Amino acid sequence: MVDPVEEQVDFMIDEIDNYIAGKYAFKFRDILEHPLDYKDRPTIMLELDKMKDDISSYFDARKLEAAEATKIYQRDAAAATKLAKQVGDVIEDRAKAKKKAVVRPLVFTRREDEDEIFFIDKYEESYAKLVDALLETAMMVVDISLDVEGFTVGRWVFPDATKNRAIYVTFPINPAGALEIAKDQMLVAVDAVKAEVQAQLAIGAATR
Repeated sequence: MVDPVEEQVDFMIDEIDNYIAGKYAFKFRDILEHPLDYKDRPTIMLELDKMKDDISSYFDARKLEAAEATKIYQRDAAAATKLAKQVGDVIEDRAKAKKKAVVRPLVFTRREDEDEIFFIDKYEESYAKLVDALLETAMMVVDISLDVEGFTVGRWVFPDATKNRAIYVTFPINPAGALEIAKDQMLVAVDAVKAEVQAQLAIGAATR
Protein backbone atom coordinates (compact mmCIF):
# COMPACT_ATOMS: atom_id res chain seq x y z
CA MET A 1 0.00 0.00 0.00
CA VAL A 2 1.35 3.43 -0.97
CA ASP A 3 2.04 5.79 1.93
CA PRO A 4 -0.17 8.86 1.28
CA VAL A 5 2.48 11.19 2.74
CA GLU A 6 5.19 9.79 0.47
CA GLU A 7 2.79 9.99 -2.45
CA GLN A 8 2.16 13.68 -1.74
CA VAL A 9 5.89 14.38 -1.43
CA ASP A 10 6.54 12.63 -4.75
CA PHE A 11 3.79 14.70 -6.35
CA MET A 12 5.30 17.95 -5.08
CA ILE A 13 8.78 17.01 -6.27
CA ASP A 14 7.37 16.33 -9.75
CA GLU A 15 5.47 19.63 -9.65
CA ILE A 16 8.64 21.52 -8.73
CA ASP A 17 10.52 19.79 -11.54
CA ASN A 18 7.83 20.89 -13.98
CA TYR A 19 8.04 24.44 -12.62
CA ILE A 20 11.84 24.68 -13.06
CA ALA A 21 12.06 22.55 -16.23
CA GLY A 22 15.02 23.55 -18.40
CA LYS A 23 16.65 25.90 -15.89
CA TYR A 24 19.23 23.42 -14.63
CA ALA A 25 21.29 20.54 -15.97
CA PHE A 26 19.63 18.28 -13.41
CA LYS A 27 16.18 17.80 -11.91
CA PHE A 28 15.20 18.50 -8.32
CA ARG A 29 14.54 14.78 -7.90
CA ASP A 30 17.99 13.96 -9.29
CA ILE A 31 19.74 16.20 -6.80
CA LEU A 32 17.72 14.77 -3.90
CA GLU A 33 18.29 11.12 -4.81
CA HIS A 34 21.88 11.30 -6.15
CA PRO A 35 23.48 14.48 -4.83
CA LEU A 36 27.07 13.29 -5.11
CA ASP A 37 26.69 12.73 -8.85
CA TYR A 38 26.90 16.52 -9.16
CA LYS A 39 29.60 17.37 -6.63
CA ASP A 40 32.22 18.01 -9.32
CA ARG A 41 30.15 20.68 -11.07
CA PRO A 42 32.06 23.95 -10.45
CA THR A 43 28.80 25.91 -10.09
CA ILE A 44 26.85 23.34 -8.05
CA MET A 45 26.59 25.41 -4.83
CA LEU A 46 25.42 28.49 -6.74
CA GLU A 47 22.89 26.37 -8.64
CA LEU A 48 21.52 24.90 -5.43
CA ASP A 49 21.05 28.38 -3.97
CA LYS A 50 19.20 29.45 -7.13
CA MET A 51 17.09 26.29 -6.95
CA LYS A 52 16.07 27.21 -3.39
CA ASP A 53 14.84 30.57 -4.70
CA ASP A 54 12.87 28.82 -7.44
CA ILE A 55 11.32 26.40 -4.94
CA SER A 56 10.23 29.35 -2.79
CA SER A 57 8.69 30.99 -5.88
CA TYR A 58 6.83 27.77 -6.71
CA PHE A 59 5.23 27.63 -3.26
CA ASP A 60 4.43 31.34 -3.28
CA ALA A 61 2.55 30.81 -6.55
CA ARG A 62 0.71 27.83 -5.07
CA LYS A 63 -0.38 29.93 -2.08
CA LEU A 64 -1.85 32.56 -4.41
CA GLU A 65 -3.81 29.80 -6.16
CA ALA A 66 -5.08 28.63 -2.76
CA ALA A 67 -6.55 32.05 -1.87
CA GLU A 68 -10.17 30.88 -2.21
CA ALA A 69 -9.47 27.71 -0.22
CA THR A 70 -7.88 29.89 2.46
CA LYS A 71 -11.09 31.93 2.75
CA ILE A 72 -13.06 28.71 3.25
CA TYR A 73 -10.52 27.62 5.89
CA GLN A 74 -10.97 30.90 7.78
CA ARG A 75 -14.76 30.51 7.72
CA ASP A 76 -14.58 26.91 8.95
CA ALA A 77 -11.93 27.77 11.56
CA ALA A 78 -14.17 30.53 12.95
CA ALA A 79 -17.05 28.04 13.19
CA ALA A 80 -14.78 25.53 14.95
CA THR A 81 -13.71 28.26 17.40
CA LYS A 82 -17.34 29.06 18.21
CA LEU A 83 -18.06 25.36 18.76
CA ALA A 84 -14.99 25.04 21.01
CA LYS A 85 -16.33 27.85 23.22
CA GLN A 86 -19.77 26.21 23.44
CA VAL A 87 -18.33 22.84 24.37
CA GLY A 88 -15.81 24.43 26.74
CA ASP A 89 -18.60 26.25 28.58
CA VAL A 90 -20.54 22.99 28.98
CA ILE A 91 -17.45 21.21 30.32
CA GLU A 92 -16.70 24.03 32.78
CA ASP A 93 -20.30 24.04 34.06
CA ARG A 94 -20.63 20.25 34.39
CA ALA A 95 -17.17 19.87 35.97
CA LYS A 96 -18.01 22.56 38.54
CA ALA A 97 -21.31 20.82 39.35
CA LYS A 98 -19.48 17.51 39.89
CA LYS A 99 -16.62 19.17 41.79
CA LYS A 100 -13.99 18.07 39.25
CA ALA A 101 -11.05 20.35 38.53
CA VAL A 102 -10.39 21.74 35.06
CA VAL A 103 -6.64 22.21 34.63
CA ARG A 104 -4.66 23.84 31.83
CA PRO A 105 -1.07 22.61 32.13
CA LEU A 106 1.75 23.92 29.98
CA VAL A 107 2.40 20.33 28.84
CA PHE A 108 0.35 17.16 29.26
CA THR A 109 2.40 14.08 28.35
CA ARG A 110 0.59 10.86 27.47
CA ARG A 111 0.26 8.17 24.83
CA GLU A 112 -2.19 10.06 22.64
CA ASP A 113 -2.55 7.13 20.24
CA GLU A 114 -4.12 5.16 23.11
CA ASP A 115 -6.75 7.81 23.91
CA GLU A 116 -10.41 7.15 23.22
CA ILE A 117 -11.42 10.31 21.36
CA PHE A 118 -14.86 11.68 20.50
CA PHE A 119 -14.64 14.01 17.49
CA ILE A 120 -17.45 16.54 17.11
CA ASP A 121 -18.17 19.05 14.35
CA LYS A 122 -21.46 20.62 15.46
CA TYR A 123 -23.18 21.43 18.73
CA GLU A 124 -25.92 19.19 20.08
CA GLU A 125 -27.70 19.32 23.44
CA SER A 126 -26.77 15.67 24.02
CA TYR A 127 -23.12 16.65 24.52
CA ALA A 128 -23.92 17.66 28.09
CA LYS A 129 -24.81 14.02 28.78
CA LEU A 130 -21.57 12.88 27.10
CA VAL A 131 -19.59 15.24 29.33
CA ASP A 132 -21.43 13.96 32.41
CA ALA A 133 -20.65 10.36 31.46
CA LEU A 134 -16.95 11.13 31.01
CA LEU A 135 -16.81 13.05 34.28
CA GLU A 136 -18.22 10.11 36.24
CA THR A 137 -14.87 8.29 36.23
CA ALA A 138 -12.51 11.14 35.36
CA MET A 139 -10.09 12.38 38.01
CA MET A 140 -10.13 15.84 36.41
CA VAL A 141 -10.46 17.55 33.05
CA VAL A 142 -7.29 18.55 31.22
CA ASP A 143 -7.94 21.43 28.82
CA ILE A 144 -5.33 21.10 26.06
CA SER A 145 -7.09 23.42 23.61
CA LEU A 146 -4.74 25.14 21.17
CA ASP A 147 -4.53 28.62 19.71
CA VAL A 148 -3.85 28.53 15.97
CA GLU A 149 -3.55 31.89 14.22
CA GLY A 150 -6.14 33.42 16.54
CA PHE A 151 -8.54 30.47 16.23
CA THR A 152 -9.21 27.87 18.93
CA VAL A 153 -8.76 24.13 18.47
CA GLY A 154 -10.95 22.65 21.22
CA ARG A 155 -9.47 19.62 23.02
CA TRP A 156 -10.26 18.23 26.47
CA VAL A 157 -8.96 15.03 28.06
CA PHE A 158 -10.79 13.16 30.84
CA PRO A 159 -8.17 10.90 32.49
CA ASP A 160 -9.24 8.15 34.86
CA ALA A 161 -7.32 5.35 36.55
CA THR A 162 -7.24 3.12 33.46
CA LYS A 163 -7.76 5.18 30.31
CA ASN A 164 -7.80 8.67 28.85
CA ARG A 165 -10.97 9.71 27.07
CA ALA A 166 -11.19 12.97 25.16
CA ILE A 167 -13.42 15.32 23.23
CA TYR A 168 -11.89 17.00 20.17
CA VAL A 169 -13.59 19.64 18.05
CA THR A 170 -12.69 18.96 14.43
CA PHE A 171 -10.57 21.72 12.92
CA PRO A 172 -9.86 22.45 9.24
CA ILE A 173 -6.45 22.36 7.59
CA ASN A 174 -5.06 25.71 6.52
CA PRO A 175 -3.96 25.20 2.88
CA ALA A 176 -1.55 28.15 3.01
CA GLY A 177 -0.04 26.84 6.25
CA ALA A 178 0.34 23.35 4.80
CA LEU A 179 2.12 24.80 1.77
CA GLU A 180 4.44 26.81 4.01
CA ILE A 181 5.37 23.66 5.95
CA ALA A 182 5.98 21.79 2.67
CA LYS A 183 8.15 24.65 1.40
CA ASP A 184 10.26 24.56 4.57
CA GLN A 185 10.71 20.80 4.22
CA MET A 186 11.85 21.10 0.61
CA LEU A 187 14.29 23.90 1.42
CA VAL A 188 15.69 21.88 4.32
CA ALA A 189 16.18 18.98 1.89
CA VAL A 190 18.22 21.22 -0.44
CA ASP A 191 20.28 22.45 2.52
CA ALA A 192 20.99 18.82 3.41
CA VAL A 193 22.18 18.21 -0.14
CA LYS A 194 24.43 21.27 0.06
CA ALA A 195 25.92 20.05 3.33
CA GLU A 196 26.56 16.59 1.89
CA VAL A 197 28.22 18.01 -1.23
CA GLN A 198 30.34 20.41 0.83
CA ALA A 199 31.47 17.57 3.10
CA GLN A 200 32.53 15.48 0.12
CA LEU A 201 34.35 18.40 -1.46
CA ALA A 202 36.19 19.02 1.83
CA ILE A 203 37.22 15.36 2.01
CA GLY A 204 38.41 15.48 -1.59
CA ALA A 205 40.45 18.62 -0.95
CA ALA A 206 42.04 17.10 2.16
CA THR A 207 43.20 13.99 0.30
CA ARG A 208 44.85 15.84 -2.57
